[in-house]
Amino acid sequence: MKLLNFIKNNLFIQNFFSSLFCLSHPFFENVLAKYSAIKKSMFMIYHDETRGSYLEFGVFTGNSFNFAMKINMKMEKLFDKKMDIEFVGFDSFSGFGEIKKEDENPTFKSQFFKVDEKKVLRNIKKNSNGQRYRLIKGFYKDTIKEKTPKDLDIEKSSIILIDCDLKDSTLLALNFCKSTFQEGTIIIFDDFNYFQGNELKGEYGAFEDFKKNNPGILFRRIFDYGYSGRAFIVSKIK
Repeated sequence: MKLLNFIKNNLFIQNFFSSLFCLSHPFFENVLAKYSAIKKSMFMIYHDETRGSYLEFGVFTGNSFNFAMKINMKMEKLFDKKMDIEFVGFDSFSGFGEIKKEDENPTFKSQFFKVDEKKVLRNIKKNSNGQRYRLIKGFYKDTIKEKTPKDLDIEKSSIILIDCDLKDSTLLALNFCKSTFQEGTIIIFDDFNYFQGNELKGEYGAFEDFKKNNPGILFRRIFDYGYSGRAFIVSKIK
């Protein structure tokens, strides 16, 4: 109570901390939250021994892909076991390409997501520390639309990070991953609640369509994170 009374009588304290928090850039806050989401997911799959590949759709600069490999090494030491995870990333490194009308958004612009591919690949190699990883370069309509995970030597998935932003690409990723699902597979959606909450658009809309078309796969929401992230776990496959 003394602390509360002190704060009530000294409003400069709230002014100071609110101003200080305003200095924190939302982008960095969101990146840190994503790291936390990947860390939680890694802990869960090690805890339950859910074995399978780590799949990431939307590698961009490689920050989350690199973090996943780093935290995997920490979990190996923490649990004193190796899960032999292969890290597989999917990205064009050239932006979205053609954006459908239903996926148009004032912030999700193709040009913004173009990166220096060679620089990103060098950095990923530097951070891999001998772990197994692959990067599948190209637009999803060319790399996964007409293929199955077995075509790319992928059996089961343990964690799937979907950072596709748009409905069309998210649905392609989910349909591709379907056969890799097992009880315990964790799916992280990084941009789940954008598009003004429209249930027909974005990652949310894609996930809703996928669930309707696959009623035999049950999901349970496990946590939210950052500005618009949400994670689910495959709880049962009928």
